[in-house]
Amino acid sequence: MRRTMTLCRGRQRRQGFVLMLFAAAAVVMIGMFGLAVDLGRMFIVKNELQTFADASALAAVKQLDGTKTGVQGANAAGTAGPLGATTPNGWNFDTAVITQVNAKYASSFNGTYDSYAVASTPATNAYRFISLTASATVPIYFLGVIPGIPAQQNLAATATAGQIPEPAVTNGGLVPFSPDAHNAADTKNFGLIPNTEYTLKWGNGNSTSCAGDAGFNPGNAPSEHGFVDLGQENGNSSLRDVIVYGGYPNATSSPSSISAGIQLGGVPGNRGASIFSATAERSAQDPDQTSTTWEQYKAAGIGNGRRIVSAPINDPAQAGGNGNNQYVTIIGFANFLLDPASTISGNSGSLCATYIGPGDLSGASSGAADGTKMYTTTLYQ
Repeated sequence: MRRTMTLCRGRQRRQGFVLMLFAAAAVVMIGMFGLAVDLGRMFIVKNELQTFADASALAAVKQLDGTKTGVQGANAAGTAGPLGATTPNGWNFDTAVITQVNAKYASSFNGTYDSYAVASTPATNAYRFISLTASATVPIYFLGVIPGIPAQQNLAATATAGQIPEPAVTNGGLVPFSPDAHNAADTKNFGLIPNTEYTLKWGNGNSTSCAGDAGFNPGNAPSEHGFVDLGQENGNSSLRDVIVYGGYPNATSSPSSISAGIQLGGVPGNRGASIFSATAERSAQDPDQTSTTWEQYKAAGIGNGRRIVSAPINDPAQAGGNGNNQYVTIIGFANFLLDPASTISGNSGSLCATYIGPGDLSGASSGAADGTKMYTTTLYQ
């Protein structure tokens, strides 16, 4: 009897130990499961936030054009995301909208980043960098039972995008026009006034109907000047193609790159109605056919950027030659807004476009203070 009771007690002790061991193992397993679930969710959310921040910063920096409305547009694009406020980017597998977004602005990558309140105050600015932080509060389902671990975690992701100067234009993107600088010493705007029309191509005897060039004397520039050879040469068909589709300069063209200081050959003659129709065709590729100023174009928000063109700017005091030996000296780059397609017609007069600001190949303009460079947007970090 005594031996039987001893065996029962031993069995009970072993059963109790196994139960305690199982309970301890269950706690560890549940903890590991919770760790995997909660950390996995946080990893996914962190990546969702980073994707949003990267895409939003790139979408926003394109809006920085040196104006107050440019900063406002950048902030709207940065906080809503690249798809816009009507289709905001989300987290938690796109089921929750990212609402905690903070954007700051600077004129250089390592410079001081101003808040939106500060950046959006002046009418003009030199901002060309944006640092954007997106945050989300993630609930913790399992790890929260561990003492000291909160029931939710705040996750954040930061991205910085900027407009960087290119030493030369090598991958296309220019139109075969070269508007005249009004002040070659002004290395930002070249004496041109934003939202004012200037001459892409002059008419007979250097006549023009473009308001910004009224009374302006192009000096040594040959008559009917404006066309330049970006490497497409001077055939009418080539000239039309580069106006409508771009593509010059490129690796196989001569010149293969264009930078400030280079001389470009002029393409003589009015070239007739075909050039006006090519310019109208390029303009017609844009859904916005009503805006007549850059501010209107931005506010409308329906354009696809095809009416925006990048052109090399020349110093007319350094132009010369006649006939097939015309040349101009390039001193920088600028972006222009083509007129609505229905208003572009003619065969021998002037062609006009509205000056936006320093050249940027990303589809808008640049907030840069140096118009001697061409700018493109990139994600820094």
